[in-house]
Amino acid sequence: MTKSLTPQPVDFNDLTRMLKKYERKFGYSTIEFFRRYSDGKLGDNDEFMMWAGIYHLYLTSLPIRKFMREDAALAG
Repeated sequence: MTKSLTPQPVDFNDLTRMLKKYERKFGYSTIEFFRRYSDGKLGDNDEFMMWAGIYHLYLTSLPIRKFMREDAALAG
C-alpha cells in the first residue's frame, strides 16, 4: 500500500526541527548528509529523499526570510 502525503504548512522553525530529527537519527549533519546524498553514496530511500527535500526548502527559504527582515526594518 502506498502512503499518501498531505501538504502541511511549515515555518522555518519547523524545517529546522525536522532537519535536527534526521541528524539525530542518522548520526551526521544535514550538510554532510547532503554531500553524500548528492554524490550518490546513500541511495534513494524515502527518508533520504524527504531529508533532501526538507533541506532544499530550508535553503530556499533563507533568502526570503532575509528579504522580509530587511523589508520590515525599512518599514519600521
